[in-house]
Amino acid sequence: MSYIINLPNGQTLGTVLDGTINNTATSLTLVGRNYSGYGQIIQNDLVALLVNFAYSVSPSNPQTGQIWYDTGNNITKVWTGSVWKNIGSATSQASPPSTTIAGDFWWDSTDKQLYTYDGTTPYAATGWILVGPGYSVVDGKSTAIRETINNGSTDIPVTSLYLDGVRTAIISATNFTPATPITGFGNIRVGHNINSTYPIYGVAENANNLGGQQAANYFRNNINNSGTGTLGIVNNSGLTVGAFGQFVANITSNNVSLHNTVSGSLRLVNQGNVALTVTAAGQITVNTDPAVALGVATKQYVDNKFNDTVLYGSPTAPTAPALTSNTMVATTEFVRQNSGFYAYKIYQNNSWMWMDSATANLRVNNSEILTGSASGVVLYQTPQAPTASQTFDGNGSPQIATTAYVKTATTWWDGSAKFVSNAAPVAGINDGGSNNGDFWFQYAE
Repeated sequence: MSYIINLPNGQTLGTVLDGTINNTATSLTLVGRNYSGYGQIIQNDLVALLVNFAYSVSPSNPQTGQIWYDTGNNITKVWTGSVWKNIGSATSQASPPSTTIAGDFWWDSTDKQLYTYDGTTPYAATGWILVGPGYSVVDGKSTAIRETINNGSTDIPVTSLYLDGVRTAIISATNFTPATPITGFGNIRVGHNINSTYPIYGVAENANNLGGQQAANYFRNNINNSGTGTLGIVNNSGLTVGAFGQFVANITSNNVSLHNTVSGSLRLVNQGNVALTVTAAGQITVNTDPAVALGVATKQYVDNKFNDTVLYGSPTAPTAPALTSNTMVATTEFVRQNSGFYAYKIYQNNSWMWMDSATANLRVNNSEILTGSASGVVLYQTPQAPTASQTFDGNGSPQIATTAYVKTATTWWDGSAKFVSNAAPVAGINDGGSNNGDFWFQYAE
């Protein structure tokens, strides 16, 4: 009677006729009833099962779930129904295996890294996910590693950060100095220690120290600050103050300048008091009159001091030219030489009168009129006098008699007469009489 061979799922695998064997249905040799020499065959099959078909060549006619130990690669594999899949260890090779399912491992024999497959179907190389380590031995150690550093007496646990084989940072819970110097590090302090050649860039939310100084010792740019140190700006562009840069202090060609860059004035204020103001037009004003010897005197202050004031000391001024008549200050030199207000001289343009210790003089429009001295008076330029009234008192008077007076005052001569004519008087013809004491004044026409 023939044997019908069934699989565990109930499917028929094949039939073995009496007195025959079947070596095509499976990797084993199936023996039919009454086959001569069946014992040897069965023993070989048992041994093959015992060693999981251990051989460098995969068994023929494999069945789904069949296990084979690949002696060429020392890997145990299982037949999935289509391919032999590694079981019990990762596949070790330089490139990712393409016969895989979700959860399979692959050990990259070049970079020394372990990957697992995410089950992407159909197969894709991008489905391999790195398990670790996170760096390739080709590039060098690049990860965070817990290790110990000896300080000369004990091993201090730390976490070191590496990039391409270089230790870039050390995280420590202890202050210590490495017994063997570490490049880029000096004394290790509690916290995150950075390799001196690998600075940190970016934004830190908070920090206790900056450059070895407490953060509170630094100036912030958005609050009011004060400090005990000095502030230096080592460039000629200087200092800018104001929401719109209104005030600038800078240096140009060794000249120190203070600028108001907008409309308005530049002021010097002391204890709330404006001491000095520079206007937009460049005029300088001060708010108070000087109260000390070296105080600033303004134009207004000086103007006020020359109104109804007393000048002290010996003030001087330029001497005005002769004949000047304006609001200039008259110096003593002008009064003495160029004006009509001399102690001995009255002066008006080209006419003046003056006296000295010996003479008295009068000039009118540059013409000499009178000169007087101890010896008498000399009259120039046809001197004249007012005619006295013709009143006879018998004694006369000290008044000067003009020709008009002499001509008309006939009663002054006690009956004598005076004749004024061009021709000699002739009794009874051109005289009023011929008496002793008569006067004749001849004039030429």
